[in-house]
Amino acid sequence: MKPMTSAFSPLDRPARAAFWLVLLVSVWHLLLAGQLNLSVDEAHYALYGLKPDWSYFDHPPMVGWLNALMVPFTHSDFGLRILPATLFALANWVLYKLAKRLFPSFSWIGFWTLALVNSAIMFQLLSISMLPDTPLMLAGLMLLWHLLNLREAPLNSGDSLKNWLWIGFWLGVAALSKYTAITLVLSLLLVMLVEKRFYWLKDKGLWLAVALTALMISPVLYWNATHDWISFLYQLNHGQHHDQWDWLRAVNTQLAQLGVYSLALFVIGLWLMVSSWFHAHRENARLLAAFALPIILLFALNSGYEMSLPHWTQLAWLFISPAVVYWLWRRWQYKTARVFVYVSSAITLAGSLALNSQLAIPWMPFPANENPVRELHGWPQAVAMAKSFQNDQQPPLFAANWSQASRIAWYAYPQPVYVTDNRFDQFDLWYGNPPASSEGLLLVPSYEDRPPETARPGHFQHCQPLAVMPALHGDITIVTYHLYLCQGFQPVQYSGWAAQLPLVQATE
Repeated sequence: MKPMTSAFSPLDRPARAAFWLVLLVSVWHLLLAGQLNLSVDEAHYALYGLKPDWSYFDHPPMVGWLNALMVPFTHSDFGLRILPATLFALANWVLYKLAKRLFPSFSWIGFWTLALVNSAIMFQLLSISMLPDTPLMLAGLMLLWHLLNLREAPLNSGDSLKNWLWIGFWLGVAALSKYTAITLVLSLLLVMLVEKRFYWLKDKGLWLAVALTALMISPVLYWNATHDWISFLYQLNHGQHHDQWDWLRAVNTQLAQLGVYSLALFVIGLWLMVSSWFHAHRENARLLAAFALPIILLFALNSGYEMSLPHWTQLAWLFISPAVVYWLWRRWQYKTARVFVYVSSAITLAGSLALNSQLAIPWMPFPANENPVRELHGWPQAVAMAKSFQNDQQPPLFAANWSQASRIAWYAYPQPVYVTDNRFDQFDLWYGNPPASSEGLLLVPSYEDRPPETARPGHFQHCQPLAVMPALHGDITIVTYHLYLCQGFQPVQYSGWAAQLPLVQATE
């Protein structure tokens, strides 16, 4: 068994280089963190932290529990990004150790694996964001580490039992983080089948690991059992917005991943996920493919019904990244391989430079309200403007959809925020349905439909403009917020368990 020893020795140049790379990237992103408002997902899961529960409508509770550790100390945009930055740095360290362990013949593989990952636009965007994927990445990599230990441990030994329990623990953490952790179970089964390790089924450690995972996910099962299994039903129907599978949506999903994960990682990564199964000498690459491919296939197949978001597959690209670096290193003597890497690196670094500079200072001359960073600016000021029109929290605040409600509810906390749509979601669980014929203040950013939709269930009868507030950087209008005074709300009539919710739940 190979324990995780100290990060690096004084003479370990690749480890020192990797350490400084991760440190510099983390510091830079934390410097940006204080200048940008929370994204939609960050705000939504920050609200989880303010409202701890056994589980939630759209995700298991881990992201809420982690945010609950921070919100007693800080509600600042910067403060809420410290923990995810730490978790991502830990994931980098585990990935570094995995790369060195799987491909020891290349001493710099750990460093270049981290360089490949941290240069990708998607990992830069999410390295300081507390999303369900944040603990999932660390849990998935740790599970793989202990699987490697298990493969080397004698059957039915103390080491074998210990590693089975660690596998069960990290699988539980993954399952508490995101429902797509089911792919890790598929990966473990795939490894057992391909490597013909059927003797695992006779190992008591495996069944103790299963019991541990089941115990850890019991809060999710309990919460769903008391809420008509709405999370599972939502996830089963999520991504099925269209009746017919469309190859164009699937292709666009892959192109989006190509753009945010880099040409080298995407192209070589996909090639290795497929080709490694046909080459006996690529045992370690095949192991990584066994963990990456189920994730890629899940979202590739589902994207024909609805485009998958690029960050949903980030764990897959982490898994396969060491194999990509090793494959390119073995072919570095070929000019085509070097040119391919240079082109991929130039494109990725140019994109990263443009992204980071625009996040730091929105300097690019985009038309007013068309700035690509518009969703990260102006929310606290816009919410303060809306609250200035209230008297003792009346009329209440509304948003056009759950994504806008997340930002408004976070920056207006502890006020309730209601959503004008006919979709049941977490906000219905938190705040219920406003009374019929009530009025409200509807805050709408310039990139949403205006004027707001009216005269249908879940919406108001009519709305009138009340105020406008642009968010400026110098002479550049990044985004404009529109406030409407609306009357005559028409509640949605939900069926089943949801119909038992009170019209207006108590506010905190």
